Amino acid sequence: MTQSSHTSPTLHKTSRGLFGHVVRALLWIFMVSCIYIGIVTYFVIRQSQQDHTQTADAAIVLGAAVWVGNPSPVLKARLDHALMLYQQKTVATIIVTGGTGNGDNMSEAAASASYLENLGVPATAILQENSGRSTYQSLKAVAGLAQTHNIHSVLLVSDSFHMLRSLKMAGDLGFTAYASPIAISTSFTTVLRTWQYILREAIAYTSYLFTNH
Repeated sequence: MTQSSHTSPTLHKTSRGLFGHVVRALLWIFMVSCIYIGIVTYFVIRQSQQDHTQTADAAIVLGAAVWVGNPSPVLKARLDHALMLYQQKTVATIIVTGGTGNGDNMSEAAASASYLENLGVPATAILQENSGRSTYQSLKAVAGLAQTHNIHSVLLVSDSFHMLRSLKMAGDLGFTAYASPIAISTSFTTVLRTWQYILREAIAYTSYLFTNH
């Protein structure tokens, strides 16, 4: 007589128990991640409300898109802010940043320099970082320029929600950095886009803490 094979009840019970542990662990990880991102989001927003503009060696304009060789509205707003700092003699040097994007024939830094020169800023007062494709890459390259030109203290010019991450990176690279956010960004056209920007910054900040780039 042949005995029919069957699965042990104990094995079923063990499998269900293991599956339950895995689900609970994943839920726990998800909850902790949400809480952590929530905390970072709070700090992104809190930093966005602070403006520490003061006299410094230079203003670093963090790059944004270039449209057919001209600064996009977001980049233009940053450049206009840096121009104001220069005209008020808050800084003597403006450092423009950003490499060449896909499909562009001019770097963000070159387009920014041209824009500022057309508004009366002498070329001798502008330094260009033309290779960076991210905030960290640009700031790391600027750190080399800063050493050459004896620049130590800087004002970071960008959108307000970009400041927490930018300040952390600049500090890690040896700068004495202060937030000088632009007053209004064309990025924040709707409440949804504003929160998308904030959450993106919270995630990017968290990523930087673990990857350092």
